[in-house]
Amino acid sequence: MSRRIPLSQLLKAGAIYHYKRWAVDMGGPLRAVNMTAGKPTVFHDIRPSYLYGDKKKADSLLKGHFDYASQTLDVGGQGDPWTVAVPSTRFATWLHGFSWLNHFAVSKDKNAAIRARSLIDKWISVYGKWNHFAWSPDILSDRLFHWLAVWSPLLSGDNLSETAQLRRSSVLRQLKRLRKTYRRTSPGLSRLKAAAVLAMGGARLKDKSDGFLGRGLDWLDDEIELQILPDGGHISRSPAQAVEALEILLTLDSMLESRGVEGSRAMSRAIDRLAPIVPFFTAADGKLVSFNGSGECDLARLATLKKAAPKTTSKPFGYCPHTGYQRIEAEGTVLVVDTGETSPRPFDTQAHLAPLAFELSTQIGRLVVNCGWNARQPLNFRRPVRATAAHSSLTLDKQSAGRLLKEGLGTKYLGEAVAVSACSVSATRKEQVSGTWLETSHDGYREETGLSHRRRFYMSVEGDDIRGEDSLFVPLGAVPLSNAEKPFQISFHFHPDVRVSLSQDQQSALLVQNGKAGWRFRTDGGPLSLEDSVYLGAGHRPVKCQQIIISGHAFCDSDGETRSNRVRWSFRKLEARK
Repeated sequence: MSRRIPLSQLLKAGAIYHYKRWAVDMGGPLRAVNMTAGKPTVFHDIRPSYLYGDKKKADSLLKGHFDYASQTLDVGGQGDPWTVAVPSTRFATWLHGFSWLNHFAVSKDKNAAIRARSLIDKWISVYGKWNHFAWSPDILSDRLFHWLAVWSPLLSGDNLSETAQLRRSSVLRQLKRLRKTYRRTSPGLSRLKAAAVLAMGGARLKDKSDGFLGRGLDWLDDEIELQILPDGGHISRSPAQAVEALEILLTLDSMLESRGVEGSRAMSRAIDRLAPIVPFFTAADGKLVSFNGSGECDLARLATLKKAAPKTTSKPFGYCPHTGYQRIEAEGTVLVVDTGETSPRPFDTQAHLAPLAFELSTQIGRLVVNCGWNARQPLNFRRPVRATAAHSSLTLDKQSAGRLLKEGLGTKYLGEAVAVSACSVSATRKEQVSGTWLETSHDGYREETGLSHRRRFYMSVEGDDIRGEDSLFVPLGAVPLSNAEKPFQISFHFHPDVRVSLSQDQQSALLVQNGKAGWRFRTDGGPLSLEDSVYLGAGHRPVKCQQIIISGHAFCDSDGETRSNRVRWSFRKLEARK
């Protein structure tokens, strides 16, 4: 019926957790050496074709202004952040990961490269030998990825200086440390990135590759086989993680190509699979839909990625059978529906409890959304936005379709995992001349109530008529658990740019997108209520928006055809006034 975490798995995770902590502590730093002694470390001058940054953010960084997740640190144009107190551990993780170096790399300011080298050199003087936090495997991997990606020409402008040799020697020592601690990186993208980093290091180094390239490519092939699904999605089922996986592989691939080294077939095929999945996950505005730990993503970043990715001539598809999503598109109207089961452990730490949730967008903008997700969002929002009620879906008996692991010992060992997940999520699609029909269902509420949730969609070929039906039913051949009534709510969250006005009879609503396009929402259920909601898909600050809620009571012995257990609704576009 549903997946639960057994006690044996929790005990095993606890043992592994404590072993890893002991292993890291006992492992200590690599032997400290005179990094200027002996034969100098030499790097190949290779430049990845894929690199995204923001010039405005570079200008801010040049002034010494570091900004992450609503937390700031000002060190001045000549200062550095390595010997002052930082706002939080979260901020320190971002700071030591050096992802902000990308902004320097695209800056036109002649001081950008000088400033970047200065910040790295000062980091080496403070943390270059060892630090338990800064050298932890995930942060180490992230830092090396960004250092190696922007090395030429950003960090190689003083190639013959003593500090440049210290810089290269530091990279070599960090690569050795990463190879030693590779298995301690977090499962998922962190480990895929770590393998790619080792290969990137091998591509950069001359005469001292130490097997980094071959070992990195071998480990990368293993992670690709595990993480990149046959339809091109990532095993986490997150659109954002699919984008990041493609960025990692494109960066490595372009560096290998510049070096004249051929990557593996597995990597090439993974890039070919990932490239078309990004457009699949885009709304009508060109940004990503918000499902399973994903937000909109910057449009310029996606455009840069699309330009760097291999061109595909394949016909656009509407279904990801392995990742579990459906996409219906007609005349600029885009409907994306989550029809997959929860990603397997340990890749479920950002998974949302939202089977059959959907997002609807048009060329004017986004209409129906989920509350969204952003890596920089306030920490107190992380669990609430994963609940079913934070999505445009149905909630039964005030419960989500599944349950997150309770905060405490379990989350310490397993992370923010899903304790109980919805299962038996299915979808059937029919393409007709008049439009597309989609029938979906899941059993996420069946164990507690005996009821399954079925959701049907229809979109006309003109894209101006979208209809839906939600029903709660006892599956054929199953025995009802009771004849009790259970309250349910169907939520429709609207983008902040949408204004909603309820009718007097509370059976319909007028929706206006960006002050331009109008839509009429109707239902035979209800009455409707209009409530406040929040949207995090576009940034780390929650933005106030609105949601319509259809409330009702379902009988636990119904076949889903009674008025109490079935609600129909529709969105129909209004003709523009002349």
